[in-house]
Amino acid sequence: MNFRKLLNSKDFIGVIAVVIFTIIAYFYFNDVDKKLLKNGRYKIGTIIETYAMKGGMACRYKYYVDGKEYIQSNYLNGSKLKTDKYFVIYLPTDPNKSKIFLDIPVTDTLADLNESWSKIPIEFDQKDFDKEFQ
Repeated sequence: MNFRKLLNSKDFIGVIAVVIFTIIAYFYFNDVDKKLLKNGRYKIGTIIETYAMKGGMACRYKYYVDGKEYIQSNYLNGSKLKTDKYFVIYLPTDPNKSKIFLDIPVTDTLADLNESWSKIPIEFDQKDFDKEFQ
């Protein structure tokens, strides 16, 4: 196959589209992670359900910001759920952007789903926090 035929082939165009999409997705999610780390607030999120997906298990969780319910999904990535309540970090400017810390369960002493914090209000292992941003 000569170079001109390669440039005109649908396979080549498909490969280029996947590469461009991957680069855009990388920078988009990396930017969201940086914003979460810099400006994020923490809430208590509740696991609604777990379900199988291609490649593993996932969960759907909900949390409330200013009285409005937000529902998001997250891969379990091998995490074993210990409870139904975990800390969620979200962007105050766009509460749909969030991550749930499945290795940092909420203690029974924290029950107010409406309260938010600038940092997780309990002691935890830093590697459990960092795991969500890898």
